[in-house]
Parts: sequence; structure tokens; C-alpha cells
Amino acid sequence: MDHSRKDFPLITQPSTDTTVVVITGASLAGLAAYLYLNRKPSTPALNQSPPRFTQQDLTARFTASIPEITSELNLELATCKQVETFTQSDGCTVLWGLLDLGTNVAQVSVPVTYRYHLQLRDVWRLEPRGQMVRVVAPTFQAALPPAIHTDELQRLSVRGWGRFAPTDLVQQLEQQITPKLAALADDPRRRQLVRDTCRKSVAEFVRLWLEREGQWGRSGFNQIQVQFADEAALPSVPTLKLS
Repeated sequence: MDHSRKDFPLITQPSTDTTVVVITGASLAGLAAYLYLNRKPSTPALNQSPPRFTQQDLTARFTASIPEITSELNLELATCKQVETFTQSDGCTVLWGLLDLGTNVAQVSVPVTYRYHLQLRDVWRLEPRGQMVRVVAPTFQAALPPAIHTDELQRLSVRGWGRFAPTDLVQQLEQQITPKLAALADDPRRRQLVRDTCRKSVAEFVRLWLEREGQWGRSGFNQIQVQFADEAALPSVPTLKLS
């Protein structure tokens, strides 16, 4: 008896939820958000604008304002929901390949939410460029494992004419889903899909901090340009501008 098994490539099913990228802004979870957003800002003298942050103190003051709760403090930047479909087959022949007993096929489709964040305690660099702040932010990462919506998981199996039901094949395929999704979360194409969303979220986070410090506005900084640490070149246009 000759067995042959083939793993089909990933198939993405068209759906209204196939690719949904959500800008989460400067969202901090739980206590971190509470502590950060409720810190009392420095109070300038009456009718006096605070002095512009300089090259020397801009990065230092920003990193000092990050709450020191845990080294795992993360800033969520973007989410991407997509339906992923995995297929696997198992063919079988007897009599030295003369008689084909058919091919069993198993297919599993499941909606998955990929999340991307950066670690706030990693290295940041902020530089004033006239009325623009250039931000070199830590490289964003995929949160692992991705969130699988098991309540929406769909299974499909096809039995070859001379075969038993492909129950074991379906179970084997389901056991492979989590490691396959972890690899897909860090796939360069998917990271590129959310990169601009992550960039805008970082810019909004920095803007909120500048605004809290009295440094954002027409008399202060009014543009932010974000570059991630893993990018070789600075984007050609500002990420965020005062409208």
C-alpha cells in the first residue's frame, strides 16, 4: 500500500472580514493607561507658553514619562482580522499503485485576529526638526499566539471512495493551526499590511504626550514623523500634521 500526503498552500477565503485593519491610537491596557493619562501635567506660568523641548531633553523627558510598572508594558498599535483556510490531503493506492482507493481531504477555515504592539521600555529616540518631531520608535512585534475565533471555526472533509472517514486527518490539521498562524503573524507581507497603521498609532501616542506637556500646537511642534527601528529610511512625508 502506497500512501502519499500533500499539504496545500494557505488559501484566504474572500469575506467581508477578510482584512480589517483597525487603528487603535495610543491605547494602553488597564492600569498603565490610567496612570499615564491621569498624570498631572506641568503648569506653566499664566499666559506664558512652556519653553520648547530641546535636542538634549526631548527623548529623556519622553522616556521618563512612561509608567514603570513592568518590563512587559506594551503599546498596542494595530489589529488585523482575517479568515485563514488550511487544507491537507492523503491519497492511498494498493497493488503497487494499480488501484487507487481515493484521496481523503481535510479543510479547516477559521477567523483569526492578529495583534501588533511595541514594548514601551525599549529604546526610543525623539529629535526636534524645527516644528517637527522625528520619532525613532522600537520595532513593532506580533502578539503570539494570534487570537483564534474558535466559535466560527468551520471544518470540511471529503472521503475517498475506498477510504475510512478522514477524522484523524482533520484532527492532525487542527493541531497544526496554532504554529502555522504564529508563522503567518510575522510574515513580511502581513507586517507590511499593518505598518502604516502602526506608524499612525505611534504618532498619535507621541502627540498626546506633547499636548499634555504643552508642546503641541501652532506655537510649538505641529508635525510628527515616525520611523521604526527596523526601517532603513525615514518616510518621505510626516506621519501626522496639525490640521
